[in-house]
Amino acid sequence: MKQLTASRIGLITVSIMIILSLIFFYVLKQPVESEYQYIIFGTDAIGIIITLLLFTSRNNSIEFKDYFSEGFKTFIIVTFFIVVYVLIFNICNPQIREAKLALNNQIAAQDPNRTPEEVAANAASLRPHLLALTVAGYTVIYLFLGVIITAVTSAVIIQFKRK
Repeated sequence: MKQLTASRIGLITVSIMIILSLIFFYVLKQPVESEYQYIIFGTDAIGIIITLLLFTSRNNSIEFKDYFSEGFKTFIIVTFFIVVYVLIFNICNPQIREAKLALNNQIAAQDPNRTPEEVAANAASLRPHLLALTVAGYTVIYLFLGVIITAVTSAVIIQFKRK
C-alpha cells in the first residue's frame, strides 16, 4: 500500500468536502452559506490534523517549520481545489449570484441616503465582479483556516513531544 502523503490526504479531504457540499446543496436543499458550511470547515480541519498526526508518527522532528510545511502541503491542495470547485459551482448556479445581488440591493435600499437609481447602479457595477469576489473570498477563507489550524495543531504537537 502506498504511504499516505500530505498531498494525498489533501486530495481525500477536498473530495469529501466537495461531496458534502453537493449533498448539502442538492439533496438537503441548504443554501451555500448555511450552518452546514461549518461541517465542511471541520472536514478541512480534520484533514490537516490527520496529516500532522501521521507526520508525528513517522518523524521525530520537533521543529515548527517541519510541521507547518507538512500541514501546508495539505491545506494548499484543499484551497486550490475548493477554489476551482467554487468557481465551477457558481458558474453552473447563476441563481446564487442573483440571490446575493438581490440581498445586496435589499440592504442598500434600506439606507435612507441612497436613491433607487443608486441602488440599481450599485447592482449593475457589482454584477460583473461578483464571481471574482466570491472566489477571492473563498481563497482567503481557506488559506486563513489552513494557516490557523496548521499553526495551532503544530504548536500543540510540539509541546506534547517535548514532554
